[in-house]
Amino acid sequence: MVAAFGHPKTRRLRTRREFVAAQNAGARVHTPHYLLVVALGPDAAAPARLGVTITRKIGDAVRRNRVKRVLRELFRLDRSLLPDGVDLVVIAKDGAPTLGLAEAQAEVEKVRSLLQKRARDVLVRGKK
Repeated sequence: MVAAFGHPKTRRLRTRREFVAAQNAGARVHTPHYLLVVALGPDAAAPARLGVTITRKIGDAVRRNRVKRVLRELFRLDRSLLPDGVDLVVIAKDGAPTLGLAEAQAEVEKVRSLLQKRARDVLVRGKK
C-alpha cells in the first residue's frame, strides 16, 4: 500500500538508460543551484517523472540525500509544475545542499514559466 503523500515509482526515473536518454534529448534550464533538463517521456499520457543526479563533488552521502529529499518534496507538492508525458532530470550544482525546501521552491519558481515553455516545446517536438 502506497501512502497518499508518497512519491510512487511511476513518477520517478529509475534506470541509467532513462537518465541518459533524458539528458541527451532534453531542453535545459539553469538556476544558480540546479540544472533542470526537460525531456519527452516514454508515454504522453503518463504523469511527469523526476530524476535527480548529484555527484560526490557536492558533498557526502548525507548532503546528497538531503538534496534528493528536498527536490522530491518540491516535485510532490507542485504536481502542476510539469505537464503529463514529460521527464525532468535535476542535476545539483555547488551550494545545493545549503538550500531548504522554501529556498529550492523560490529558485524553481523564478524559472517556472521558462521550464513550462521548454516542456511544451518538448511535447510539440515529440508529436511530430
